[in-house]
Amino acid sequence: MDNIKEFNSASGKNTGYIITIILLVILVLGLGYLYFNQKKTTEVKIVELTQVSHEKETVTFQYQSLLDDYNSLETSNDSISKQLSSEKERVKKLMDQLRTTKADNKEQIEKYKKELKTLRDIMKGFIHQIDSLNTANIELTEENTQIKKQITTAKKENKKLNERYEEAANKVAIASVIKAINVSMLSLNSKGKETTRAKKTKRFAIAFELDENVIAAKGTKNVYVRITNPSEHILIQDNQPVFSYEGEEIAYSAVRQIEYDGNTTKAIVYFENTEEGSLVEGTYRVDIFCDGAMIGSGTTNLK
Repeated sequence: MDNIKEFNSASGKNTGYIITIILLVILVLGLGYLYFNQKKTTEVKIVELTQVSHEKETVTFQYQSLLDDYNSLETSNDSISKQLSSEKERVKKLMDQLRTTKADNKEQIEKYKKELKTLRDIMKGFIHQIDSLNTANIELTEENTQIKKQITTAKKENKKLNERYEEAANKVAIASVIKAINVSMLSLNSKGKETTRAKKTKRFAIAFELDENVIAAKGTKNVYVRITNPSEHILIQDNQPVFSYEGEEIAYSAVRQIEYDGNTTKAIVYFENTEEGSLVEGTYRVDIFCDGAMIGSGTTNLK
């Protein structure tokens, strides 16, 4: 009888373990789904924000082009001249308002685009009036031809500026979304085994992953690590290497070239402690840099 009770008790425990494991598996799968779903949503928002921001700059260039066109128009007719001055002030006011509009305000930017079409139609009316008034004057007709050429040139120049801006904006957006995840900082002794003792630490191993990013630039990446001791002094080699970050040259501890193809890429960067026994107890921090941006960090404690 006692054997039967022990068997039932063991069976109940096993059933409880199985149910717990199943619930944990379901929880992990659910969290994984939420993570990848949120990640995809964030990537879409980044792309949309970049597009809207570029659209704002494009519309701003178009307003500037329209203002240049108004400045190019000349007439001896006082009535038309006053109207031109009034419309130019209107264009300037709208352009100033557009510049202060938030880059993610798509609805407001669309309103400025519609207003731009109206302003262009008004300008076409001015051009028609001026051309009509100057039909009989050969000299003024030649000047108007030259003005039209200048307008065409200005539009071409604005198109080039748009292309340059788009290229720069894309590079900035791509560089800003690459992240280092799962960062771990291990301290190793002279035999390559993990240790928590400052005096025995011969090497630091910084392991991380460059996160997957479908819009990031692919190719060779110089990844820099910058290790600071508890006093926030940087651990560096004798040659004191530096790299460019936010317009300044700053020191780093170690660097490694990593081939990045847009998928999750694992990497380890090592720093050799050449001065044995020079490390002190406390918290050590590592910051990871790539493409001119800090992409991740981690810490470790030594006793």
